Amino acid sequence: MARNVVASRCLVVFSILALAMVIAPAVTSLPTGISGIKDSGCNCHGTDPSDSVVPFIGGLPESYNASETYTVTVSFAGGPSTDGNKNLGGFNLWASAGTFTVSDSDVRIWSPNEVSHSYEGNDQRSWTFDWVAPDSGAAVDFILHTNSVNGNEGNDGSSGDMWNRADATVLGFGPAPLPDVDPFKVLATLMLVSAILFGIVVLYVFYRQNPSGFEWNNFAPWITEWLTSTDHKKIGTLYFVQGLFFLGVGGIMAMMIRLQLASPGNDFITQEYYNQFFTLHGTTMIFLAAMPLIAGFANWIVPLQIGAPDLAFPRLNAFSFWLQPVAALLIFTGVFSGGGADTGWTGYAPYVVSETAHAGVSMWAAGQIMLVASSTLTGINFLTTIAVMRAPGMGWFQMPLFTWSILVANVMLFISIPAFGVGLIQVFLDRTIGTAFYDVAAGGDPLLWSHLFWYFGHPEVYVVVVPAFGVISEVVATSARRSIFGYKSMVYALAGIGIVAFVVYGHHMFTSGMSPALRFITMLTTMLVAVPTGIKIFNWLKTMHGGSLVYRTHTLWTLGFLVTFTLGGISGMFFPSMGMDVHLHETYFVVAHFHYVLVGGTVFGMFAAIYYWFPKMTGRMLDERLGVLHFLTGFIAYNAVFWPMHRLGVVGMIRRTHTYYITTADIQALPEWAADWNMQISIAAYVFFASNLILVVNMIKSLIRGEKAPADPWGGWSFEWMVSSPPPTPSFDPQNIPTLLNANEHVAHEPGRLGQWFRRFMVADDAAEGGSH
Repeated sequence: MARNVVASRCLVVFSILALAMVIAPAVTSLPTGISGIKDSGCNCHGTDPSDSVVPFIGGLPESYNASETYTVTVSFAGGPSTDGNKNLGGFNLWASAGTFTVSDSDVRIWSPNEVSHSYEGNDQRSWTFDWVAPDSGAAVDFILHTNSVNGNEGNDGSSGDMWNRADATVLGFGPAPLPDVDPFKVLATLMLVSAILFGIVVLYVFYRQNPSGFEWNNFAPWITEWLTSTDHKKIGTLYFVQGLFFLGVGGIMAMMIRLQLASPGNDFITQEYYNQFFTLHGTTMIFLAAMPLIAGFANWIVPLQIGAPDLAFPRLNAFSFWLQPVAALLIFTGVFSGGGADTGWTGYAPYVVSETAHAGVSMWAAGQIMLVASSTLTGINFLTTIAVMRAPGMGWFQMPLFTWSILVANVMLFISIPAFGVGLIQVFLDRTIGTAFYDVAAGGDPLLWSHLFWYFGHPEVYVVVVPAFGVISEVVATSARRSIFGYKSMVYALAGIGIVAFVVYGHHMFTSGMSPALRFITMLTTMLVAVPTGIKIFNWLKTMHGGSLVYRTHTLWTLGFLVTFTLGGISGMFFPSMGMDVHLHETYFVVAHFHYVLVGGTVFGMFAAIYYWFPKMTGRMLDERLGVLHFLTGFIAYNAVFWPMHRLGVVGMIRRTHTYYITTADIQALPEWAADWNMQISIAAYVFFASNLILVVNMIKSLIRGEKAPADPWGGWSFEWMVSSPPPTPSFDPQNIPTLLNANEHVAHEPGRLGQWFRRFMVADDAAEGGSH
């Protein structure tokens, strides 16, 4: 019996102890404050919140401004807290965004977004500190816990304490920002996606050609033949594909640049990345897109037009091409390492050799040297081929104008590119082994680079535009159903452009301290280049005027070329004027001008060439409806992009800067309407980029199921239209080269106008004899 009583009493004691453990707080209160309680609450001061304690948050706005600082006061009322107690209470405040800062010892910071009372601040009911709003527009949530204590201390110090919670939300001004992303990762991803899509297209084209033989044993020799071929047509196609691919890469970089400039003060791309993007954009578009596209058409068409079975040096031709992708890898090495070239495509010294320039500049210079070698070898091949492999009967003044344009362009390149190559080697040596060609402190001369570069750079503009002149001459003559008006004057005009191009580069250096006399001479020579260019434009117009124009897609791009290139030439006449050049130098007027010349000239000319010679190259006709859609969207969007830039340049928008501001406080700031114009330009740029995808779709669709092309779909009369579409290999039988005959040979024996006038008064011999009988 006694044992049962003892057991019952022990059970009661243990039950009471267990109940006490449940009721008692699980954690002893800490006068130094505590963190990490936004979800659990102040359970060190009681298991449940108490309505007797009323928390307050003061100083928070209804909606905040980005990065602005607000003074916040938190306090409480009620509970057991009584004046005279050793401790009165504490708090913990958590915010979903922003940063807390404190100025006294009453408040401690646990993390950038969490604060509480400190040991010194445990004897008060109110605390003050600062909150710095985030730079995003998202709403911010606040969770405040306050505790009211009765002042007892020790292990039982939390007994009798109370706490409560309050929530608050401060509205933002927009959505939360996207996480920061490396722009180069975006570029590399898009390049990789483009390469994968191109690989899929190649596989699909191979599959469509031979569905039953779609296996590696058949694909391997097919792709190997393409990669190892020395046939001028296959190498031309490789050039063409490379040019289109890098035209897309350069376009992607342009879209990222325009996204950055769409609004004032934008931070989508930092200044450091922006410098790299516009450097690689210019380099890619000129050297990896425009020149390979020209080389592609030259490889395809020049041997066909002069009746040659191939180029003079087929293996050298293949070697010239394969230098191109190696150079591209070197140029883009900085992208893969996060430090691309950031000197601008002009690479001005002394920055190009300075320690502050990225390491990618060295690889950029190395890649450019490879491109110089490729262009030099290509020039040797074309000059030799045109000089010694023309068909019998084809003299210099019987060559088609496209072949003449390739000849003139390569002569210009041959004369100018050594200067560029020497400058690049000097830059590479300065950056790698410590020479001092451009180091001012060591006696170098930065202006030497400007002379070497622009001696090449300005003729280079004509190197990429003159072949487009040849394309336009071919298309205009064929579309107008008559021979080109003033053939010899067109040849002399091409040669004149090639000569004058070397004496005008000084206008790029008007602001470099050039002597006034030399500036005046350069001004005259620069204006002189308009004469041969004007001759060509008027001859094209006269050809169309005297013919019967047939409107095809290549004709539309040719007419677009005439409009845009003429406008670009007119805007270029502002720069020879010394006073205007000083005002417009380094503004968006310059950007508008050279894009009207290079895009409206070279790219539009290449578009005309694609639509004109694609049937000959592939044996398939392009879809004319898609072609017209491409022209209309592309031409309108193109002008919407670059024409407004003229006005932005006039009002002072500086190029090569990653952002701009609209304010009346700065004399260099832009007017308010400039923000709207830049947004419109960026939207139009994306439309122009998307319009070119129509061309890609058209080519793929035509390759797969396009209408078969005849040998001469447009009614042309040069040699390339004599062979089948696509041409055989070799293009002409080496044992049976065609002979050029002059269809107008009888004209040489006809009397002149004066002789024809006298003939009208003469009696024919047969008539006289008949009258005598």
